[in-house]
Order: sequence, then C-alpha cells, then structure tokens
Amino acid sequence: MLDFQVSTIVFTVINLLVLYFILRKLLFGRVNAVLEQRAARVKETIDSAEASKSQAEELRAEYEDKLTDARQEAAKLVADAQNRAQRAYEAKMADAETDAKRLRSEAEAQIASERDAMLRGARNEVASLALLAAAKVAQRPTEDGDRALVDSFLAEVGEQA
Repeated sequence: MLDFQVSTIVFTVINLLVLYFILRKLLFGRVNAVLEQRAARVKETIDSAEASKSQAEELRAEYEDKLTDARQEAAKLVADAQNRAQRAYEAKMADAETDAKRLRSEAEAQIASERDAMLRGARNEVASLALLAAAKVAQRPTEDGDRALVDSFLAEVGEQA
C-alpha cells in the first residue's frame, strides 16, 4: 500500500514552495505585465471607441441641424418663388385686361367711324338719288342749291333720329 513518509512530504512541500517562488519571480511577473498591457490596450480601445461615438453623435446632430436649416431655406425659396410667380401672373393679367380694354375701345371707335362713314355715304347716295328722281320728275337739271337743300334736310332728319 501507500506508505507516507514525513520526509517525502516535507521535501515535496519545500519543492513546491521553491517552484512557486521561482515561477512567481520569473513567470508570474511577466504574465501579469502582459495582462496589464492588454488591459491598458483594451481600455484605450474602449476610450477611443467612446470618443469616436461621441464625435459621431456630434456630427450627426450638426448634420441634422444643417439639414433642418436647408429644408427651411428651401421652403422659403419655394414660397418666394410662388409669390413672385403670383405677382407676375397678376401683372400679366392686368396687362392683358388693359390691352383687351384698349383693343375694345379702339374697335368700338373704328366701328363707330365706319358706321358714320357708311351713313354719310348712304345719305349722299340717297340725296343723289332723290335729286335725280326729282330732276326726272321735274324734267330739269339739278343745281347746287338743290343739293344743299337735300343735304340740310338729311342733316335735320339724321339729328332727330
């Protein structure tokens, strides 16, 4: 069976303690230093990521502000363009209405002058026919005095009508 000897147990414990101190001196110090360096790098990376995140948040907020300003500016430009277009439309409509009134008054004046010219022509024609008919009936040539008499009569009738 197993036989326990105190000397073996003491030497084993001493060996373990010596091994522990040697490993602690040579191995654990270096391992701890590597672990501390790795922890520092991880902390640095996390800090850098947080800084990048906060910077990205600031840039996003700035971008949203600029986008909002741009939308407001665009809305303002559209409203101004609509106002200018409405004023231009109203001005064109006023010009067109003025032109239409002018053309209508010119057309009415032209129609009135043509009507007066046609009436004068018709009166002269009627006067000439009346004088010719009277001359035929009276069998005498027409004179300027007869013509003046017919013109004055037609003028009186025209004023009454």
